[in-house]
Order: sequence, then structure tokens, then C-alpha cells
Amino acid sequence: MKSIFALTFLAVCSVGAFAQAVKSVPALATSTSAARAEFMNAKYWSKIGGIDDKDHGFTLFSRNLLPNPEGQIELWVKVIPNNFEQFNRRYDLSNDSAFVLQYATVDCTRNFLLLERTAVYDANNNKLNGGSSELTPKSSRDRVKPGSIGGEIFQSICVKLAN
Repeated sequence: MKSIFALTFLAVCSVGAFAQAVKSVPALATSTSAARAEFMNAKYWSKIGGIDDKDHGFTLFSRNLLPNPEGQIELWVKVIPNNFEQFNRRYDLSNDSAFVLQYATVDCTRNFLLLERTAVYDANNNKLNGGSSELTPKSSRDRVKPGSIGGEIFQSICVKLAN
């Protein structure tokens, strides 16, 4: 009986000491900025395409490229311009814009592309206000223009990756 009491006492003291130690450790980084930095980490992104024009070109990276139940492909797309000044002027973005992040749904059989959840970020992964309607089509029925971000996403997913 004494040994059970001793073990119980030891367990209670250990739990108390552990709880005290946890209180003294600073809180873990659980902020949205830490989660955003982890999401933006380059090692989780794959290059899928781009346009090589030094002034008007850009590079596309993807993350979480998965088919949905309707047979469409959903993915996050990161657009990094070759020339920030030209890109920001073309899409009416602020001067400190470094890249655009969009969620895309692509249906290769129906020639369909939907860009949604568009956000603009600076070089420190901070979300910037604004953006332009030029970054997303006005409706899902709009045709994608060759050389546009949407056109290159479609080509990268439905033509280049399919082969």
C-alpha cells in the first residue's frame, strides 16, 4: 500500500513539475504569420511553367495539386514575375508587390479554368491590400488569353504535365 501511495505521490509531483516547466517555456509560434511562412516555404512548391519574356514574363509554381471529385484539378499557384516593375504596373499592383498567390481549378476536358482567392504578397510574405481585376477573369465563361497567367496555368496543367 505504501508503494502505491509513493507512486501516486511521485506521479502527482512529476505532473506538477512538468506543468511548471511548460509554463516557463515561451508560447510556440502559432500565429498566422508562422503558418503563412511555412506555407510559402519554397521547398513545398514545384515549378510548373512560365513565360520567359524578360519584361513581361513570369514563373509559375504549384502546391497541393490534387484532383477533386468532379475530375477537375485544384491547386495553389504562385506567380513570380521576371520584372517586378513591369508586372506591378501591368496589373496595377503596389511597388512592393513580390508575387501573386491564387487558388485555381482546372478542367482539362471542358477547357475550363477558374482563378479564385487571389492575394498579393510582398517579399516578406505579408499580404498586401489591393490587387487588380486583371489578375482574375471577370467570369468563368471568359476565355483565357494566350500569354496570360490563366493561359499559362492551363497550358502547364493540361498540355505540358499531361504529356
